Amino acid sequence: MVQIIRICKLSLCALVVAGLAVSPVQASRGDSASALNRFVEARLAEASNELQTASSVYAESLKEQPDNVLLAGKAYVSAIRVGNFDLAVKAARTLQSRSKADPEMPLVIFAEAFASRDWNGAELAIVELEALKNFAFMQPFLDTWVATARGRSADATLSSKQSDSTAKYYLEEQLILNRLANRRESDAVGLLVGLVQRDEARMAPIRMIAARHFWAINDPATAKEILKSGSSGPEQKLLEQIEAGQKKGIAQKVDASLGLAFLFQRLSSDLAAQQARFPAQVMAQVGARVAGKSDYAFLTLGRSYAAAETHELAVAEFSRIGVESPYYLVGLSSGIASLVTNRQYDQAIARADIALQFNPDAPELHILKGQTLQVKGDNAAAANSFESAIKLGEKLGRPAMLMASYWLALGGAQEQAGIWPEGLQALQKANELLPNSPAILNYLGYAQLERRENREAAVAAIKQAHELRSDSPAITDSLGWAYFITGEHDRAVTYLESALEGQPQDPTINEHLGDAYWTVGRLYEARYAWKSAKLFAEGEDVQRLASKIDLGLRPELLSP
Repeated sequence: MVQIIRICKLSLCALVVAGLAVSPVQASRGDSASALNRFVEARLAEASNELQTASSVYAESLKEQPDNVLLAGKAYVSAIRVGNFDLAVKAARTLQSRSKADPEMPLVIFAEAFASRDWNGAELAIVELEALKNFAFMQPFLDTWVATARGRSADATLSSKQSDSTAKYYLEEQLILNRLANRRESDAVGLLVGLVQRDEARMAPIRMIAARHFWAINDPATAKEILKSGSSGPEQKLLEQIEAGQKKGIAQKVDASLGLAFLFQRLSSDLAAQQARFPAQVMAQVGARVAGKSDYAFLTLGRSYAAAETHELAVAEFSRIGVESPYYLVGLSSGIASLVTNRQYDQAIARADIALQFNPDAPELHILKGQTLQVKGDNAAAANSFESAIKLGEKLGRPAMLMASYWLALGGAQEQAGIWPEGLQALQKANELLPNSPAILNYLGYAQLERRENREAAVAAIKQAHELRSDSPAITDSLGWAYFITGEHDRAVTYLESALEGQPQDPTINEHLGDAYWTVGRLYEARYAWKSAKLFAEGEDVQRLASKIDLGLRPELLSP
């Protein structure tokens, strides 16, 4: 569970983000006409989503009017959005000098001071951070990393505020990193034992950092022990690399910069989980400034850009993760996801093809290309990619659970492409490898039900899926539709209504429920459900729903 971080909506940033602040003329009566024109130019650029242009204009305007609080606020937000950290620092300092700083701004100033080894500046920033309250819980951590960077003891500082619930949430991982940074590996191992045993997904990055540290100090046994239970893709990749003796771009000792950067990166992830996207971006930018060239910093910053829907910047950041990094595949897939979101399908596929040129025998890359082709709508080509992945996966002895997901991907692509019964055979193979998977069972049953074939086996598969995951609206919808197809219409209504409660805007569930309502004589409710489905439907489904609304349910208009 992510710790809730209190964030107040201070007046300046609220006005800046919403564009409700007073005009530049009101802010400074001596502003020149050219400055006003540039302000308008920046606002127009923002409205056109030309964020880099807007940032450059704000930067020039702030040079001419360094004391203009409005411009500083606009420049700060713009700088964070595009990654212009120097401008963000300048704007934050202007706002701080006018007592207009937002709670996170001292962290921007602190990061710049820390990266520049300006210890007095870093300490002053910590004092300001405490005064603004919201992120005051970070004070012992910041003090500790400053002390560590200066070669001083920091134990007492790091443990001084364990009573603070928010600080305590981050204490364990910070203790581990600090022990490693201070070359107290035996103490760190004592803390890592429990962390490895718990195998929490949240702690995967800490396990990665620790394993890379021990690999860097020529202790592969400890590194592999830390990774032995790791279930994340990057952990598995790192373990393979250590076992292969690969060190370049992999081994990395923990130092003060890395430990401090991870604190900011962790906060960025937690704030993003709370939908606090702008503060999350600030933390990602601050972490990147402290970390320098770091694959995890690139990944965190890229994710913050993607969450803010600045996908071009996200792609650029993900692309900075080198092919040797254990995070390479995560970065590649994230970059492709951003390209797909921007409907740049050809660029996304080209990026996957480039990766395959360097590593044609990696089944994961073929899966990634296939998924991209599916999003583009080329299911036949996607099936070819999935078939390649399966051949390579079997050759490499990939585990049954992973191979089941490959076969499910193939069956889904073939089913969508009309390659049948080959698609059915692939889905059956997935079920054979992983017999109690609700997702596989549901797809296996529904695909047959859509074709009105093997009804008894199809319904049995869906019933089993529902027994395993009764809280899934999609699976509940499948079971309701199965009852409809087999003539149990009243029972169908019960399950379809339950599915709709979980996903009220889903067009398929609404259409299914409308068909069931009509069949049991609830005509008004049927048309209401169809109208709801039509709001979110696409393609030929829209016309079918329109005909139902006008004419009622006819055999040729029944939902697939």
